[in-house]
Amino acid sequence: MNKGDGSIFSSLLFLKNRTVPLILFFSFLLPAFARAEVNTSLWQTKKSQHFIIYYQETTDDFVNELSASAENYYNSIVDDLGFRRFDFWSWDDRAKIYLFNNSADYLNETGGAAWSGAQVSVKRRVIKTFIGQNDFFDSILPHELTHIIFREFVGPKTELPLWLDEGVACSQEKSSLISRIESAKALVKQDAYLKFDKLFGIYNSTLIVPNVFYSESASIIVFLLKKYDRDFFLDFSRKLRDGIQWKDAILNTYHFSNFEEMESAWEDFMLNK
Repeated sequence: MNKGDGSIFSSLLFLKNRTVPLILFFSFLLPAFARAEVNTSLWQTKKSQHFIIYYQETTDDFVNELSASAENYYNSIVDDLGFRRFDFWSWDDRAKIYLFNNSADYLNETGGAAWSGAQVSVKRRVIKTFIGQNDFFDSILPHELTHIIFREFVGPKTELPLWLDEGVACSQEKSSLISRIESAKALVKQDAYLKFDKLFGIYNSTLIVPNVFYSESASIIVFLLKKYDRDFFLDFSRKLRDGIQWKDAILNTYHFSNFEEMESAWEDFMLNK
């Protein structure tokens, strides 16, 4: 399955009995998002270097905070991933954020499931979301922006496993990342994590145990970003962009002879973190 053709990400909140309260996952959603744009004639706009925010009746304070946060996250994400020298969305190519007043208006427009907190079209650089969500600024916003930035670089049609798409996005969350890393560390200590040969074969979100999957995926990306220079991740991403299969790209970039060696290095990193 080529995930890039759908180029849509969705946010899912698990609010009960979860170590990590916010789970976000990659999925194909309803055709409603094919409309991508909305009728903006009655909407107000807030413009910055990389974003245009469309909003209706919300307060200026919230919109100003969203604009500033989006720009700050854009800068921190491209820095952390090593993409700083590439300016993706300046001015005429700015990403668009449609901010609905509430969940009902958002769901009516997007046709998404009741649990959906945001929908993103990577190809169109469009985010649709709504006001009043827990962890919006700390988790949902950086997670969804990272999806777009990463896919903007490697290509929306590049076929990648679920752990890689979601691990990169989770690695940029603020409020959830520490708990994800602690959870992954506990899984390693208990030898209860998904072995890499199993994890790397998951391409469908219905096959995952959320807390294990997202914690482990995020920790692998943190391992690659912190253990090695960020230029390694840039080189890896370039290989993906140039059509090199992801398994070959990661082994060649990080000089692992096989994934057993990579798994062992990740285990050591987690146990000593």
